Amino acid sequence: MGEVEEVQEQMKADMEAMKEQMATMLEAMMSMKKIMEANAVVVAATSTVAKVNLTRPSGLNQMNHPTSDMVGKD
Repeated sequence: MGEVEEVQEQMKADMEAMKEQMATMLEAMMSMKKIMEANAVVVAATSTVAKVNLTRPSGLNQMNHPTSDMVGKD
């Protein structure tokens, strides 16, 4: 019976080690998730800013490039 008890004790130790490894992996995955979420927020904010900067009101465009009333009368 001594051998069976040794095997059981080894299995318990192995299971505890696996639990610790799983906890460590879960913690790492949660950290990665937080990083990915933070990056997604930055990308969304950057995209929004880029869209705002690329869009010019038509009045502003006309002020920068006024057109003559005499188009084609050269």
